[in-house]
Parts: sequence; C-alpha cells; structure tokens
Amino acid sequence: MARMIPSFVDEHAPPGERDVFNMLAAAPADWVVLHSLDLAPWNRGLRTEVDFVLIVPDTGVLCIEVKSQLDISFDGERWHPPEIKRSPFKQATDARFTFYRRIRELAPRYSSVPVVHCCIFPRAIFDLGPNLSVQPWELMDKKTFGLFRDASAFSADLRARLRRSIEADANLSPLMNTLSAGDLAALVEACVPIQKRRPDAREEVRRREEQAAAILREQQKPVLQLAEHNQRLVVSGGAGTGKTLIAMEIARRAAAKGRRVALLCYNQLIGDWMRQRVAQGGQIQPNLIIGRAIRIMSEMTGVAIPESPSPSFWEANLPEQLEDRLTDPDLKATASFDYLVLDEAQDILARPRLWGCLLQFLRGGIDGGAFALLGDFDHQVLQNHEPMRKTLDEVDAAARPVRWPLAENCRNYRIVGETALRLGGLPATVYSGYLRSGGGLHNYNIYFYEKPESQLVQLAQWLRDMKAQGYRASDITLLSFRNDESSAAAGLKRTGYKLRPAWQSGEGTSYASVHAFKGMENKVIILTDVMLMDHDFQRDVFYTGMTRATECVRVLCDKQSEAVLCGWLAGKV
Repeated sequence: MARMIPSFVDEHAPPGERDVFNMLAAAPADWVVLHSLDLAPWNRGLRTEVDFVLIVPDTGVLCIEVKSQLDISFDGERWHPPEIKRSPFKQATDARFTFYRRIRELAPRYSSVPVVHCCIFPRAIFDLGPNLSVQPWELMDKKTFGLFRDASAFSADLRARLRRSIEADANLSPLMNTLSAGDLAALVEACVPIQKRRPDAREEVRRREEQAAAILREQQKPVLQLAEHNQRLVVSGGAGTGKTLIAMEIARRAAAKGRRVALLCYNQLIGDWMRQRVAQGGQIQPNLIIGRAIRIMSEMTGVAIPESPSPSFWEANLPEQLEDRLTDPDLKATASFDYLVLDEAQDILARPRLWGCLLQFLRGGIDGGAFALLGDFDHQVLQNHEPMRKTLDEVDAAARPVRWPLAENCRNYRIVGETALRLGGLPATVYSGYLRSGGGLHNYNIYFYEKPESQLVQLAQWLRDMKAQGYRASDITLLSFRNDESSAAAGLKRTGYKLRPAWQSGEGTSYASVHAFKGMENKVIILTDVMLMDHDFQRDVFYTGMTRATECVRVLCDKQSEAVLCGWLAGKV
C-alpha cells in the first residue's frame, strides 16, 4: 500500500477523487501520494491546488488533476458543465509548474527531479482528437480508467504515462538515481507545511463516529415504532446492523412506561457493556434489569456460581438448579418481569433448556408474554444451529411475533463488510447495502508472518501506526483465534506493552478471543494468531471478528495458511 498523506479522503470529496484515491492507496508501498495539496501564492497572490501529487521514487513526480463530472466537453469557447470554469489541462499544467517552483525554492537539491502532469476523468468519456496543446498520455478518461482490473494495472499505467511525459519534454531528464527513503521524507517535509488544512487525526476519528451514530438513529426508527405497537417482536440481521443499540433503546422505552424489563444476552462482555452504556445516560431505572442472562437468573433465584465453573455447570448443572428453584410459586411471583428484550438471541435459543428457564421468568410465558428477540439467526455457524432453528420455529408457532429484518450494515465500511463475508463464506446478499460512505483499502490489511516473533513485530508496528492516525489505545482491540494465554497479546505483554483484558475497564488497548468479544465493537480490530485448520469453524470466526470493527481491520495470519486465506478472498470454497 502506498503512503497516503493524509491517510483518509474527505467524505465530501467529489466521487471521482474518491475513486482515484482508493486506487492510489493500493499502489506500490514505496510510492507517496499527497492529496489536495494547497500551494502557497506565487502568481498575483493566487493559490493553486493539486488534487494528487504522486511521487514514484524511480521515475519522478506526477501532478494529477481529477474531474468527477459524468459529462465533460468543450465547445470551442466554454467548458461544460458550467462549474468547470477553466481548462482542466491548463489547471494541471499550472499545478505542475507551481509545484516545481515551490519545491525548487524549498528544497533546491531536488530541482533535477522531473515533474509532469496529467488529467483523470474517471466518470466521463472525453475523446481527445489530434491537437497542439494536449498529448494523449496526459489524459485518462472513463474508457481507460474503467478497464483496470486492479490497482496494480492502474499503477503501471500511471508509471508509463510519467515516463512518456519525461521522454517527450526536452527540458526534463530521467532520474539518475532512485529517490531514497530520506529523499522521500525530505520532499514530504517540504510539502506538508503547505498542505491544505484538514482536521487533525483525532478530530477526524470523532467526526466519523458522529456520522455513524446519526446513521444508526435512522436505522432504529422503524423497529422502535414496531415495538411501540406490538407486544412480541423478532428482529433478525447480520453483524453490524445495529441490533444491540436497538435492543437497548427498546428496553429503555419500555422501562420508562413503568414495566419491569429485562435486557439480557448470553455473552458476559456485551452484558457488562450494555449496563455501562445505559448508565451513561443517568442512573439505571430500578425496574430495568441488564446483564448476562445466566448470571441474572442465578442471582434472582439464589443459585451460587462456582469461582471457576466448568462448561458442564453452565450447560447442565445450572439449568437443573434453576428449574428446581422455579418450582416455588412465591419465587416465580417475585422474580418475574413484564417484558423481555434478548440481544444475540440465537445463542440462548440454541440452548433450549436455558431458554425454557428464561421463559419461566417472563410474565405470561411464550403465549401471553411481551418480548423482543434480536439476533443473527441465519448467518452465524453455531454448533447447535438445528436446536436454535427448532426453538425459533416454536416461538413463531406459539407467539406469532411480528418479524422485522435488518439488512443494511450501519457499522462497517463496505470494504470491511464485503471482505468479512468472503472470508466467512457467506453470500454478498447478507447486506442489502452499507450506510456508511467512504472507506478504502487503508481500512483493511493482511500480514502473513513466518515466525511468532515477526507477528509481534508487525503487531507493535500497527499499534504505533494507529496512534499516529489519531486513535487512542482504548480504540483498539486485539482479537485472537487462540485463548488469551497463548495469544499474540500475551506475547506482547511480556515484552512490556500495557494491554488489558477486554473485560477490564480502562484506557489501554484491550484483548480477547474472537468469540468472547462477540456482540461488541471497537474502532480498530486486529485479528491475531490466524491459523486455518478447522475451516468451517474458522470462517465463522472471521465473519464474527472482522465485523466488530467500525473503522479498520488488520489481520495477522500464519504463512502456512496464506493459500487457504487467499483462496477464500478469491471466492474459492
């Protein structure tokens, strides 16, 4: 991936600029791309902006002018559409010479670096006939731009245009020596002070977070209206469709009406998070019970949970003790609730005995009780998928709840969501669309490591990179395909990094296994210790893990699994 400065593209940027930005972001790693460079005045106090300045270390510098209009033409006097005030080719030429003059003033030792220009019309066809002003290689229109299969072909074409422009200009000479990393740093340093003002990295992260919250509020509206007028509701949707926050709002509204409400889930982390999130809005109403279903039922019935319970305790011993306690009619009368809101409901429904216990707490039971069940009933590979499906069918038959599907992904950028589906072996139709605009190749990356030590080195580098991009340590979560003790996070802690388990509150970077973090989210997710052996199970882990990210995903995969992973990305089963 090329070094992009800035590393993001403004979501208000013209669509053609975003298209070119995303292609350049996947250019060779030694390339540097400056976007929206605003050059200081030099000619009658006028400023000049360059859409993209591409520095190719072994060739030179290419100044690119991008026009996003769908139809571009020149009638001999005026350009069309009217918002094009002057010739794009003249703009590109002016930008090129202005950039060269400024670099020659600020860093004269680089005055021999060839600087040329071109125009890109990624969305408009423009037939450039024979003329005295513009050379064929100085324009790339929609016909050419649309032919590139990938960023590699696009990059090769740009390099060829750069070389052709240098050859055609008698005033320019090819580079004698490839620009070193130090040369590139010096050129960037000369450019950055005159870079167009953008929000700082942290400010940009906050802005994107506010936009995501606004999108989610729109997503919630129809479901909340359904919950207002229907006593029994089942909401289904893939990861990232907003189920958890919708569940919280349904529970808050029901409790505000004076009902005794239980907002429950199966996962401990999401139960704690929901309680903390609701508490942020003020004191939790006494008639609103929030947390992990197993623990809430245990507390209400007085069943003691061992300090280190075995898996059999949760699956067999606890349900048996709950069933025994719930035979007491006095206990049922005092421990019941009027409305059940169950998030990640598929995990409870997949355990029929546990679901049966939970129903005994619901006043009116499955036939007459009020509930909202929210879950991903179709796309997650559960070991006990068939019991879950059977239980859900029984709910439909007995209670006839209103059904509402959530199909639009409001958490992930398209590139993250689509990659998660491919790696998870799921169809693209899981999501009808992605409500968050923007995002690009910089939001997702995979590194294949040969040794555990190299995994730790790359992980440390990514943590530094994310900090430089404006993310706080608490914005990052490391999710492992292994248990905590044998994870990369544990190895990094041993080298002195301050990391915390995800279940501990704090400001540092958190870590957990993928399944422990199910239902949660964070801005940056780094998947570690990826070794692909049990393919069906691990494809589900990919889907669950990647869709936790609201911003960026990074994957650390063992080199031995590279062929399998690349096959999945290519759509091979």
